[in-house]
Amino acid sequence: MKRYIFNKYKFTLDTDLASTQANQFRKFVTSPAIIQLSIGVIVGGSLTKLIQSVIELATGIFYFLSLIIFSQNHSPEWLHILTPLVEVFKNVLTLGAIAACVFFFVKFINKFFVKEKSETLGYNAQLEETKKLLQSQNETNMLLKESVMLQKKLLGEVPSEK
Repeated sequence: MKRYIFNKYKFTLDTDLASTQANQFRKFVTSPAIIQLSIGVIVGGSLTKLIQSVIELATGIFYFLSLIIFSQNHSPEWLHILTPLVEVFKNVLTLGAIAACVFFFVKFINKFFVKEKSETLGYNAQLEETKKLLQSQNETNMLLKESVMLQKKLLGEVPSEK
């Protein structure tokens, strides 16, 4: 806390407040729930457009086939297939570009804003805990084997190694 005097007025400024607020904002931005929600909204919107365009393509194909089968001239209109096909292609490219942008954005956040490993998007606390438990279990098993060998040596059941 620093005290400042300005035109005979004294006021106190908490210098730690700014760093505290910045740290809270960093934790908010890097929280996995917020990032996953953002990814879901962004990629979900693009995926919805892709699904709609695929449905439009399917209806265009059915309409095209119905013109071939049931019309008097059996003359199909190719635009009923080509226009939705172009939309599907465009939406696939859009979805790929958005997914790539989201991927690199998450990499950027993980590299520059995350200070603790547990804040990293994709961090699996249960997996890390399981790895630690397995490691300690293996160490315990080795110590138990050594203990059994020493007990057998002391009791004379195992000839000593020379």
